Parts: sequence; structure tokens; C-alpha cells
Amino acid sequence: KIQPWIDEGIHQEILDRSLIGFYPGGDQITIPHFDKDGRFVGLRGRTLSYEDADLYGKYRPLKINKVLYTHPLGMNLYNLNNSKKAIKTLEKAIVFEGEKSSLKYASYFGIENDISVACCGSNLSAYQIQLLIENGAKEIIIAFDRQFQEVGDQEFKLLKRNLVRLYNKYHNDVNISFIFDKNKITEYKASPIDEEPDKFLQLFKERIVL
Repeated sequence: KIQPWIDEGIHQEILDRSLIGFYPGGDQITIPHFDKDGRFVGLRGRTLSYEDADLYGKYRPLKINKVLYTHPLGMNLYNLNNSKKAIKTLEKAIVFEGEKSSLKYASYFGIENDISVACCGSNLSAYQIQLLIENGAKEIIIAFDRQFQEVGDQEFKLLKRNLVRLYNKYHNDVNISFIFDKNKITEYKASPIDEEPDKFLQLFKERIVL
């Protein structure tokens, strides 16, 4: 049931390391969340049902036997327990929106080079920024989804405003740069790493450093 993710290039070794599973009761891929020290804090599901995705969103906390495994997303960073060593070594952290992007990054570039985390949304809290700084990040690379169809459209303006706000809020504490697909080499709503490693590397190289 996790085959769709394997087909997208995520390695079985990475799925095993992150304890990715499947919950038949909700037709969901299960994604456990751990804090930076590897303690379990929550469980999210990625629905494989298009109907549920439209109604409730692709990702949501998992409910099993009337227990809702939720946690405050702004108080944790997905995958930091796995990537903190490489972040400290390379002094860089890449922040994706979704968990799957982190799994892809580790699959493409190797566990030892994995500097990725996911904030599970399109916002970064002061606590999350602090977590990355405490774990050795001197540059935080924001790698959010391409949430616009045309340069200058309403969504483009919203995304740009959000990124500028993040920069203004935190640039005195740490270097902030942005992966921003202004040339539209990826699909609408795609993560920068969704399509292939070469495209990601191109976007990474062309990232906006202010």
C-alpha cells in the first residue's frame, strides 16, 4: 500500500527508518512524528482517497480506536531527529512543507547528507527557527511548494508576501534563503523536490539569498 511513494522514488530504507506504515481503516499512509530526540509526539496520515483529500485535506492527524494522535505542528519539525547531525555538519537546513519531501530528499541525496525538515504547512514558527539554530543551522533554506500559476497572480503575491514576512521576522537571527520557482520548471502546487533531483538542484543553486 506504500507502493505509490516507492514509485515516486522514495527508498524502502528511508521508509523503514522513518517507520512509515499503512492504516487500512482510513486508507492512509501513516507518518509518525518524533521530536528532535526521537520521542514519539504524534501520528499523521496521508489519505490515498481522492474524495477524502478533497473533503478533509491530504494530511491530517490519525484517529485510531477513538484516540486522535495530534500534536501542535508549530512546536516540532518533522525529520529533525534524523537530519540534525548533517545540519550541524553542513550548517544548513532545508525546510519543506510536507513530510514526503523530506523522505524524497533523503532518498535522492543519502541519509548522511539529509539536512531536510518539514514544517507541515506554509508557516514557520519562532520556535521552529530556534530549533534549527540550536541544532547548528547558519542558513535556513525555505523550500515551499510552487503555490502560484503565473508570476504576478494573486497566489504569487500571497506567497511572496509570506516569504518576505518570514525573512523580515528572522533574518537578524539566521541567514534565510528561498527556493522559488519563478521560471515554473515544476508543476503547479509541486514541492521543489517532487519531480527529479536535477530540477531540485537547479532550484537550489538559483535560490534567492538576500
